[in-house]
This record gives sequence, structure tokens and C-alpha cells, in this order.
Amino acid sequence: MKERRYDIDWMRVIAMLGVFVLHCTRFFCTEDWHVKAPVEQQNDIWAVMRGIFLSLWLMEMFFFAAGFATNYVLRRRTTKQYLVERFKRLVIPLYTVGLFILVVPQAYFEGVTHGQLTGSFWQNVPLYYRNLPGQIFSLPNPLYPLSFVPYGFPGHLWFNQMLIVVTVLMLPVLLFLKSGRGLRFIDRLAEWAMRRGGIFLFVIPLFIVRAGLRWIPMTGGRTWGETLWYALYFIYGYIVAGDDRFTESIKRHGWFCLPMWFVFFLGLAGTALFALGFDGGIPGQGLSLGYFLYETAWSVSSWSAMVFLLSLAARYLNHTNKFLAYSNEAVLPFYLFHQTVILIVGWFIVPLEMGVLAKFLLIAVISFPLILLLYEVFVRRINFMRFLFGMTPLKKRLAASEKTS
Repeated sequence: MKERRYDIDWMRVIAMLGVFVLHCTRFFCTEDWHVKAPVEQQNDIWAVMRGIFLSLWLMEMFFFAAGFATNYVLRRRTTKQYLVERFKRLVIPLYTVGLFILVVPQAYFEGVTHGQLTGSFWQNVPLYYRNLPGQIFSLPNPLYPLSFVPYGFPGHLWFNQMLIVVTVLMLPVLLFLKSGRGLRFIDRLAEWAMRRGGIFLFVIPLFIVRAGLRWIPMTGGRTWGETLWYALYFIYGYIVAGDDRFTESIKRHGWFCLPMWFVFFLGLAGTALFALGFDGGIPGQGLSLGYFLYETAWSVSSWSAMVFLLSLAARYLNHTNKFLAYSNEAVLPFYLFHQTVILIVGWFIVPLEMGVLAKFLLIAVISFPLILLLYEVFVRRINFMRFLFGMTPLKKRLAASEKTS
């Protein structure tokens, strides 16, 4: 087994680019968001296209890659060292530059556009900081401050929160999988996965969790079904990293999964959405035929999309170069910066008199280099800032790159 799987690194980078594009489209769909284009420029087609091509696998890929990396980390480090590393990478950015700087403009936009705040940004900043301690230190907000404004608003940093929760919840599972019994379980599962259609065994837990729990509402608009859904992808990443036979099965089933991705989503989710009127984007709606059709479609299509994309990556992207080395290190700070920058740029662009496509392209073209500029100037070369953004110190990073080169 290779010491590092560069195809997974490539998929993290590709997923980050996908998230960037996804958030640039959110001004123009009919779903609620922090800043919206004029109503006449909002169209459901943006959400439908995003759902088919991006939403099914983007965040799932991040959790899968995190689980995959965890397998390698736990081979070399103790559980305590692993948890300390996770704390530095996830908790430090969230509770420093995240909630105290990057989320502040997002919370302001959310409050203004939803009629909960008046006045200028600078007039509202003191209110944000006055209310923040109460939000941080009142349970369960340290992990899930999801019902903000004013002011309990994690913005896109729900990912950090969710991965922290998943890391803690799944630690007993990881320790079991690392044990002798766990390794024997992975071995048997790899044997099943090598059979024709065996890779779809992974769909069963996904469907059980999503269909079984997502109908139950939870304060803040998310559900425990979604939390455990991402936890499963995290565990799947760990398992797949543990035996090369999983990757062989993924490559073998890849092209079969491409039609599965689109047929199931267009067929079942389309029926639920357009024939039965079930809005799959809103959790906690209760049980119905539309609900089960939608959750079946999402479970099968999401895993099929993952298998197809991972199969292409395993075949063609298991190599490195300078672009990957740079991009892979930049993924986390890019993620931390991206939504705030997109919203600030969009705040000024969406009121302009121009077409939707022109606005979308202008937001993307301005935001992308601006994010990279912030990373280059304020983070990449400064160890203190690297620490705040969850990155390793420069000396350790250089030593690690020399070891793997």
C-alpha cells in the first residue's frame, strides 16, 4: 500500500473548487441564503443543476477524505496525538479567525437581508461580539450554534463543527476498526466488495440513516440524520484506506455507477419533487412516499457519484506535482476564506443592472483570485497565521514534503 494516495488529495482539491462554484450560484436560486439576487433573477434551475452535479458528493468527499487520512494518521500516532491534531486543525480555526473574524460579515448580511438587523456593518459589529460569548458557552452551541442571528451564526463553518462532532462520535468506531476484530471485519467487507455489485453494500447504512432519521426536525435546520450521514462517509473513507481491494472494486464499478448517479436521482427524486411535491431541501418534514423516494434517490445517487469520481481519480490522478502540493495545502484556508469573500463581492455585484450569467461570472472571477491573495499575503508564509488556520508550521511542512518526495 502506498504511503500516500494522491488521488484522494486531488479529489479534495476538486471538491473545494466545486464548493466555490456552488456558493457562487446560491445568489441566483430560490433557496434562502445570506444574500440574494433580485427575485426576478432567481430560478430553481440553479438548485436543480447544483443538486444533480455537485450537492450529491461535494461535502461527502470532504468527510470521506478526512476518514481516509485518519486511517494513515492512526497508523503512526496514538489516539491522544490524533485528537490533539484534530483540535489544532478544526477547533482552533473555528474559534479564532472563524467565528471572531470570517463569520462576522456573513452574520451581518444574514441579519440585514432577513429583516433582523438595521444600521451599518460597523454599528452592528459590537452587538455580534457582545452576544458571541453567550452563544459559545451555552450548550449545545459550542458544537452546533446553528440557530443564530442575532447572533448564533456559523456560516460555512458548520463543516468544522460537523467534523468535530463526527470525530468525537466516531472515535470508538475507529478504535474498533483499528483492533484485531476490526481488521478482520474490514477484511471480510473487502471480500464482499470484490464481488459483482458488492460495492453497493455501502448504500444500505446510508439509506437507513438518511431515511430513518432525516425526517426528525432539530433546532437550527439540520438533523441528526445528516450528522450520521456524514459520519458514515467519514468511516467509509477510513475503511477504504485500510484495504486496496476496496479501490479495485471502486475502479471496477466506476462506469456502471455513472448512469446510476443520474438515473436514480432524475427518476426517483424527480418524482418526489415534481409529481408528489416533496421539497427534499427542507429536513424535518415528516414521513411520506415522496420522502422515501427522495431519500432512496439521494442515497443511491450520492454513493454512485462518489464511486464514479473515486474510480476516475484512482485510475488517472494517483500522482503528484507542484500544483497539487500547493493546492492541497491551501484547501483548508481557502475553505475558511471562500464564503465570506464570495458574499462580500456578491453584496456589491447582485444589485447591479446586468444579467444573471454576467453577475455569476463576475462574482467568481473577482472572488477566486482575492481568496488566493488573502491566503498568500496573510497566511501561507506566517507561522502564527498558519496555526490559526489549522496548518502545520513551515519547518514541519517542508520536512514532511521532503520525506514523501
